[in-house]
Amino acid sequence: MNHDANQQEALAHHVDRAKLALAGNLLEAALDHVRTALRLDPDSAEARLLEARIRLRRHEPRLALTALDDHDRNGPLPDAATGDAKSGPELSLLRATALASAGRIEMAVNLMQALAEEFPDDAGVCRALAGMQVHDGRTQDAIATLTRLCELEPTDTGARRMLSDLLAESDPDAALEALGKIDATNRRRAARLCLRADRLAEAEKHYDELLAALDREDQLDAEARLEAAEVAELLGEHDLAIDRLYAVAHSPLSLATTRASAWRSIGRLQLNTGRTGEAGRAYFRATRQNPGDAEAWAGLVTCAHHAGRKGLTRKADARLRSLTERAERRQQLAAVHAHTVGAPGQLAPEAAARSPLQRMLLDASNVMAQTAAKFPERADVHFHRAVCDAARGETADAGRWLDAALRINPKYAAAQAMSDRLGGDAIDWDFAKSAA
Repeated sequence: MNHDANQQEALAHHVDRAKLALAGNLLEAALDHVRTALRLDPDSAEARLLEARIRLRRHEPRLALTALDDHDRNGPLPDAATGDAKSGPELSLLRATALASAGRIEMAVNLMQALAEEFPDDAGVCRALAGMQVHDGRTQDAIATLTRLCELEPTDTGARRMLSDLLAESDPDAALEALGKIDATNRRRAARLCLRADRLAEAEKHYDELLAALDREDQLDAEARLEAAEVAELLGEHDLAIDRLYAVAHSPLSLATTRASAWRSIGRLQLNTGRTGEAGRAYFRATRQNPGDAEAWAGLVTCAHHAGRKGLTRKADARLRSLTERAERRQQLAAVHAHTVGAPGQLAPEAAARSPLQRMLLDASNVMAQTAAKFPERADVHFHRAVCDAARGETADAGRWLDAALRINPKYAAAQAMSDRLGGDAIDWDFAKSAA
């Protein structure tokens, strides 16, 4: 065997050992074998390519780029199957990765985009390009690339989740479609997207299944239960919402601020159904969990006032004043006031007309009218429009909106309770119009 043959055999031996060491993540050993190979043949393109891969793995992107430049000067490796000297996407992909690691993201993205145009069916190229686009804040470009990747590899759940996340803000329906099959791994995402897309029945189904799974595993997950309570409230299922909130409020695993938020929401829901005493107790417990919660103190002020508890009203109001400026205090009280319509002790319409809250309630009523026009099939929107109008003394209009809410969801407990309290103002509008 001549000298050249021996040298080539030794070169191949060290290249093969370097590949094996790299595969085992033995980076120092892999680099030693590459150095030996390059001493045998400084122009070895294969050894230079291996050096670039090792340098990248060692977080040395600039040295990797140098190795790639040395590789390019010696020409690309011929294709093993065809003998064609034209390189595939691997070399450019490696260079783009090195550029990105070196902080030259603009050059890396431009190179990857050109590569994706040249190899549109290569999932690895699409995946790398999407990662760079997401990192660089190119959201729309990333959406297009991930969409293509999901077409190439429909079972790539990671790409589907990332695409869904990017679409969630602008197009929740498309984000839901991007998720594909809904199972335990993405059910929470699906529930949130359904809520965002105003697909409340679907959101409730997903949350119900999610909470059932958590119960089987004896897990709390306060965030999921609070979200599920919000969906139940929007559907008019206030008792279900309260049950979900109670689970959070009573759990020792919940943070104090989280328990306070749950108790405050329970108070608001109890007010919606005219249970002022229950609401007051819930607001009181919220203030115990979080003494700095101004909204909870505003709720306690309102409930104590309606219950005729003057001493408690004064104490709660003093605490509210210590936490808020005058304008914020009025806003907090106005927000709670809107949930007390029809409860015992409610101001008569003529008294309400002189209230400084009246203008705020009128503004709220106008906003709710616009919302109702946008979402005519949402029972909760019609209910809250009724709340605003009844607070202004417009009980006839309030009755009309309550009827609309109950037509959409006959089980809407808060709307039914308010309708009962308002009496004849909330029934049989067609008959009332003909009689007039």
